[in-house]
Amino acid sequence: MALFKKSDPAPEPEPVVVPRSSQDKKNAPTPSRRDAEAARRQRLNPTLSPKEAKKRDREATYVERQRNLARQEETPGRTLMRDLVDSRFNPAEIAMPVLLGVMALAFIPQLTPYIQWLLYATWAFIALIVLDAALLWRRFKQLAAQRIPGTPLKGLLFYGFNRQMSFRRWRQPPPRIKRGEAF
Repeated sequence: MALFKKSDPAPEPEPVVVPRSSQDKKNAPTPSRRDAEAARRQRLNPTLSPKEAKKRDREATYVERQRNLARQEETPGRTLMRDLVDSRFNPAEIAMPVLLGVMALAFIPQLTPYIQWLLYATWAFIALIVLDAALLWRRFKQLAAQRIPGTPLKGLLFYGFNRQMSFRRWRQPPPRIKRGEAF
């Protein structure tokens, strides 16, 4: 023990190593090769009940369908058609309620004398829808030639007409722009 000198560092205690006996036993027997392989296969491909398998398949199908739909819907032609349809009022949007109303009116016996005029009005409304679809297609082709030249337009007339026929709030994908808004 020195009063004015550095003291020697204290030796570190060595960790106590408990020797392991070769006679120590484990808690469970070693699984056979067949059991080990079966357990490994079970982890990779679990055996499911029919209900669970159906649920798993349904979820996988839904995810795949959503991924394909998103990829399909993001093509430039479809995006342009969606924006064009959503930016304007389409008479085809109200076609179902109007035609159902006409059909209901046709069943009222007091209106029998007016059914002929009702029929003419129905055909005029259908002609208006077809004319509007033709004008929409013409406008779309002009916009497509300016904005996305060289892109094939196959299937887009039917796509636009289907989008026109559906109610605005039920359209999928939902409208990005409001009516009357420039796009």
